[in-house]
Formats: sequence, C-alpha cells, structure tokens
Amino acid sequence: MIPQAASIVSAFLCGALLALAPAFAQQPPPFVPSAITEAAAEGNAAFANKDFATARRAYQRVLKIDPQNLMGLVNLGLVEFQLGNTAAAEDSLRRAISLRLETAPAWLTLGMIQMDRGDSDAALAALAQAVHHDPRNARARNFLGVVVGRRGWIDGAQQELRRAVELDPTYADAHYNLAVFYLRENPPAVELARRHYHKARELGVEKDAAMEKTFSATPRNP
Repeated sequence: MIPQAASIVSAFLCGALLALAPAFAQQPPPFVPSAITEAAAEGNAAFANKDFATARRAYQRVLKIDPQNLMGLVNLGLVEFQLGNTAAAEDSLRRAISLRLETAPAWLTLGMIQMDRGDSDAALAALAQAVHHDPRNARARNFLGVVVGRRGWIDGAQQELRRAVELDPTYADAHYNLAVFYLRENPPAVELARRHYHKARELGVEKDAAMEKTFSATPRNP
C-alpha cells in the first residue's frame, strides 16, 4: 500500500519543529542594549538545549525592555508553540508581522501552527508568505510541499520538496516526504521514491513498513 500524505505529517512534524533554531540568533548590532543581548543569548542557549521554559522567560525579558523587539517576538512565538501555547504563539507572531510584514520566520511558524490545527487554507497562505519572503528556506519549502500535497496537487508538492532537498541535501524529512509524493503519482514513480526514501533512511529517518513493502514488491529497474 502506498502511504498517504495525510499520514506523514503527524509522524515528523514535532521532530521537525524541534530542529528549528530561534530566529535572528546571530550576533545583534552593537547599538542593542546589553541587557537585550544577554537575555537573547540566554534564550537561544536554552532553546538549543530544549529548555523552552527558560527560553520563554529570557525572551519575555527582551520584550519587557523593548516590546517591539522583532527577534523577541518571533522567538517567543516559536517557544510558546513548542510549549503548546498556540494562542500565545499566534499573538506574538502576528505582532511581529504587524511590525514587519516580510518576517519570514513568523510566517513559517504560523504555517506550522495551522498545519498542526488542520487548517490547510490558513497553513497554505502562511507558508506561501514564508517562501515568498525567504525562498531559500528549505524547511518552509518542505512544509509548503506537504500542505499543497495534502490538497491533491502532487506536482506542486514534488516541486517544493525537490527545491527543499536542493537547498539542503541533508534534510531527511524532505527526502522522505518527496518519496511519499513520488509514490502518489499515477503510476507511482517507484525508483525516484526508492532513491529519496533510502537517502532519508541514511539521514536517520526510521524505517517505514508500508514503504518497505511497496519497494520489496516492485523489482528495481535494470
């Protein structure tokens, strides 16, 4: 049986989110107050260690000093989502977008929130904005590919996922998802799917019994 696109998101979504780094984690400009710099560094370090409660407190300190700090708003939104506080996450992210429309990390996280909620229309709109403002972001391409694939546009899904693996050849989830959507062609593109599935396995994705069965039942092309 060929795996369905709707079944793949729950399998990898949480892991993919945890792989995201906080936005604007680079060294801030020299005119930023030292208290903001120190709090942001603490938040980024806590985020890297998956200590999201500490990261939240640090980013809240940033915003207490500067309520319109874009880095603080985006990173707090991402952390709130990790903690399951989606309403707080959306509020912070939309505040960031209201300050700067082209804030791609905010659009990306909003898109993932909507995916998690099952609202494909809102997810598609947010992720399209993320890709528009940051076209070289492999994760944005990956999630956009999954969303359009869920809506039945297999060619569009493949296009976004191919771009994702071009941008980041080590992106395991994108290779796996591309394999899924190659199998959803009519007829299935089994050899292309097999290639990307094995690449995903090499990069650490767990074995998928249904896909393994599909490949074992289909002889390799000579």
